[in-house]
Amino acid sequence: MEDIWRRTKDDLQDLISSNCFKMWIDPIELVISREGKISLACPNRFFLNWVRENYFPEIKRSWEKHGGTAEDIQLRLAAAPRRSQQDKEDSSQLPLPLPPEENGRMYRLNRRFTFDQFVVGSGNSFAFSASFAIANGDSGLGSSLYLLADTGLGKSHLSHAIGNHILTQNSATRVCYLTAEEFTNEMVVAIKQRRMDGFKERYRNKCDVLLLEEVQFLSGKEKTQAELAYTLDALNRVNKRVIFTGTQFPRDIPKLKSKLQSRLTAGMVTHIEPPDFQTRLKILEKKADNEGIRLPSDVAEVLATHITRDVRQLESCVIGIVAKSSLLQKPIDLRLAHDVLESVCDSREAINIEQVQQVVCQYFKVSVEALKSNSRKKGVVYPRNLGMYFCRKYTDETLECIGQAFNRSHATVIHAVDNISRQIQQKSGVRNQVEFLGQQLENPSSSISRYVTHDGQA
Repeated sequence: MEDIWRRTKDDLQDLISSNCFKMWIDPIELVISREGKISLACPNRFFLNWVRENYFPEIKRSWEKHGGTAEDIQLRLAAAPRRSQQDKEDSSQLPLPLPPEENGRMYRLNRRFTFDQFVVGSGNSFAFSASFAIANGDSGLGSSLYLLADTGLGKSHLSHAIGNHILTQNSATRVCYLTAEEFTNEMVVAIKQRRMDGFKERYRNKCDVLLLEEVQFLSGKEKTQAELAYTLDALNRVNKRVIFTGTQFPRDIPKLKSKLQSRLTAGMVTHIEPPDFQTRLKILEKKADNEGIRLPSDVAEVLATHITRDVRQLESCVIGIVAKSSLLQKPIDLRLAHDVLESVCDSREAINIEQVQQVVCQYFKVSVEALKSNSRKKGVVYPRNLGMYFCRKYTDETLECIGQAFNRSHATVIHAVDNISRQIQQKSGVRNQVEFLGQQLENPSSSISRYVTHDGQA
């Protein structure tokens, strides 16, 4: 059994970082009872729970691979050794530091989301570098970072990676991870139970690193905004690190006070773009490797061609292919890939910039030349902004490429996208219009002319 455990540890050492291995695997002891029961002894309850959640499935797989029976192995707490008073006084061994716990709730970082598991490409390289720098305490970049991205592009992965990296360096660091919704809910409960002093103490004085996700949820919540602003001021005074994520730039979040806007953008703001084709291939390769399979190049290319914007969908496809191949006892090939694609997303042809421009021009009865011109007329500016918005949403092109197609800079594209996004939230007419045009782009065979009036309103 000792030999199986040694080989299992060798496998794990190849799978995870050296720091994680030393912290979470090395301290585990193989124990065989008199009855022959096999267990892995962990030094404390938190350690045991952490290993069970993050490493135990891989431990069992490797254990079985080397000849053991996975069902017979279990985790348990190590027996505390008896020590004399003199031993206690002379011992220099420090207990494993535990992370902060509030209201019985440990921090909830996903251990799979690390920097070495993040696939870097042209659209996210700056965000990755900024995240890695702030995780390492690079004071030259400031103590605040705002990660801006659409859903499924990796901002949460980077947020978790920052927290995991910091804790790997010093597990005693008080990392507070939560969403803006959870921050709001906790504050509401604290107010109702008259425990606001404790709430303020937790986030202002007992927090070394604050990871706050999905800040767009704060829209219209004035009391929460005010409390968060005071919290950020308190953290900033002592140079604590703060990382935000959101799907909108703060100034474009409806009903967000300027006081909080300025604090959210006090540090570095970085934007994550959808992955290009080569990056999507790398993501598929990484996920397949994590699943222990070889993904044929033609299968990977098909998946990367049809799924252009959502990293989660790419990963779901790999998981789906692995599962279907195993259950049906079929090889991983193009036929299986197309079957999985049908269940994950539609298989329509990729939309390009020219198609977007044609649909927009037909709908608003303007020419492509007008979209590319310097005209500031409302009847041209709005269709132009919509065109850039749809290009950003439906194509795989970079901001620079979209800008060139409209004779604009990439900054203008960002402004146009933010402008339309804001109007979608605030104006039902714009929202309906965008939904309708989106349907036309997704189903180009449908007719558009019969829905269009003289002023371009659907």
